[in-house]
Amino acid sequence: MSVQKRLFVVMYFLVFLFIFERRTEAKEDLPNILLFTIDACRPDHFGCYGYNRNTTPNIDKLAKEGVLFTRAFSQSAWTTPGMISIFSSLYPPTHGVDAKDRTLKDDVLTLPKVLKEKGYVVPVLPKFVDIPNYWHLGFDEVDKERFKGEEGEDLLKLIEAYKDKSFFIWYHYHGLHLPYNPPTPYDLMFRKDVVNGTSTDSENISIIRRLSIIKNGPINFNDADKSAAIALYDGQIRQLDDYVGQFINKLDEWGILDNTLIFITSDHGEELFEHGFIGHASTSLNAKLYDEIIHIPLIIWCPKKLKHKIINDLVQQIDFMPTILDLLSIPIPGGLQGRSLLPLILDKPNDKLQPASPNIEQETIFCETILGGYQSTKEMEQIKPRCIRTKEWKLIYTNGLNGDKYELYDLKNDPKEEKNVVEKYPDVAKELKEKLFRWIEASNQK
Repeated sequence: MSVQKRLFVVMYFLVFLFIFERRTEAKEDLPNILLFTIDACRPDHFGCYGYNRNTTPNIDKLAKEGVLFTRAFSQSAWTTPGMISIFSSLYPPTHGVDAKDRTLKDDVLTLPKVLKEKGYVVPVLPKFVDIPNYWHLGFDEVDKERFKGEEGEDLLKLIEAYKDKSFFIWYHYHGLHLPYNPPTPYDLMFRKDVVNGTSTDSENISIIRRLSIIKNGPINFNDADKSAAIALYDGQIRQLDDYVGQFINKLDEWGILDNTLIFITSDHGEELFEHGFIGHASTSLNAKLYDEIIHIPLIIWCPKKLKHKIINDLVQQIDFMPTILDLLSIPIPGGLQGRSLLPLILDKPNDKLQPASPNIEQETIFCETILGGYQSTKEMEQIKPRCIRTKEWKLIYTNGLNGDKYELYDLKNDPKEEKNVVEKYPDVAKELKEKLFRWIEASNQK
């Protein structure tokens, strides 16, 4: 081999090493991100949020090591508006994807689009993104057949396929949604009405175990039915938790756990008879905005970047996108309506992002829903319950065919929202009404 050829080989080898090292550095600089959202999930049924049943030992461990938000809230009472708010950092009236036939405008900046520009792969399983509500988010669909499997198995297949790349993966877990029908042993794990190993189901419980939509009103549940339904729901949570433990072990086995940022949260909560029925907007066809519906879990786990902390400030889904970008030291784009939560986590002043409107306070939650969620008819879409929530007060406003309705709750003295005090505190109601209507106007203008 000539000297010239030898020099060429050496130079080629050095260039290869340089590129390989740069790629390795880039991989290390870009932690994987797993956004794990749980449908119809109530944080107060997790051990780390104070629940008395042993439903979530694996999630509790993550919460003890990560950042636990005790007052995180959804922007809606059904899945789509809240999820689009997570990905766009825009309120539902602004992004406009608030009914089953709506689609995000293609030019809206989203979290997957930003991360893709920064070197992430953004694969998504086609559970949702094959319907119009989830078009234009910026995800890359993958082959359905390649990643086919039971719930949870498909996610493990997807992570394994992309574990050597810097990935942002969103996975939506459906297992808590109606019907409440967990397999053995989860179906009996928290049941007290067990005789000789066989559960005794009433007709109402059989309906709960069979139907995904149970319209509010026709069924009267007695106390035994309610206890049995909650036990089934808790069994599903324990099944979820065992799966979380499984994918954590797999991430560790593949050597990527320490370099993975994990968000555990939900699209919305779930009523378990607190206000007369069960489910949420899309299952009961009767939207409500009480805390059991809009209060959601939020756990951020990344020991390399974050120490354990419990945060009691009010936060909401529009805050997720700027928080993820801030954690990655990616500049936060203008025009977002959320704020980064990293200053709260690090106890630093928040100078990263200001609210979209100077009239909208950061310590205020705003929600909007249509009456029947994804199942709404065109007539039902016209009825939009909205709420404004502070630490001490909540005002719920519903525009109805027979006139407007207002509910005011003193959350400090009535955390279960059982007594409407709109007549008792007219000054509070007036102030919250003004803020709520300013929010509606500002959001629609955006």
